[in-house]
Amino acid sequence: MENESNDVVLNFHDSLLYKADVSLLDDQKWLNDKLLGFCFEYFEREKFNHSADKLSLINPDVAQCIKLLPNDQLGEFLEPLNLPSKQYVFLPVNDNSQSEQTGGSHWSLLVYIRSRQEFRHYDSSKHTNQEEAKRLAYKLQPYVLAPMGRMKFLEMDGPQQNNSYDCGVFVIATAEHLCKELCEGYSIPLNDIVTPKTVTETRRKIKDLIYETAKEYSGS
Repeated sequence: MENESNDVVLNFHDSLLYKADVSLLDDQKWLNDKLLGFCFEYFEREKFNHSADKLSLINPDVAQCIKLLPNDQLGEFLEPLNLPSKQYVFLPVNDNSQSEQTGGSHWSLLVYIRSRQEFRHYDSSKHTNQEEAKRLAYKLQPYVLAPMGRMKFLEMDGPQQNNSYDCGVFVIATAEHLCKELCEGYSIPLNDIVTPKTVTETRRKIKDLIYETAKEYSGS
């Protein structure tokens, strides 16, 4: 009999999730690129689709390629994303330097704000991914048409994790909050909303969202 963990739970546009992926949302497990990719895709296509013209949430696999591909190969790769037209670009950052895979041991969030001409880095384990995020920002700079002389990179005072495994959930929760703030005028401070306590609840909400979306997209 086929291993249950290989059973497909959700097929949503470019996201394919198996039981083994969804089980990572149980307590004290590190989230993989597939879970972050689904949440980013869901935010862009569904939850914040009213702002699709100004918002881009980039898949972890694509972010990894941006970080590691030679500059002369990036233009053609990034063209379909239409980044020069976007006001806000979100990218998950990881500390893995291998081009064949996504992962490493830590996730953080990089956000480009066009009106401020700045990249903001939200790291739930302060400064752990700072160099990786800077490298990604400077690789992306020509493709978002950020003016090099005035472009800023800011390490933000964002929510902090108190364990070794919740970084991916912090990225998802922070990205969702910032989308609400930037696209819907939500004004409650990030650090009041995203905390170690609410992140535990976010795990359950993501799991519920996956099963609800699966039901909706299967037509059952």
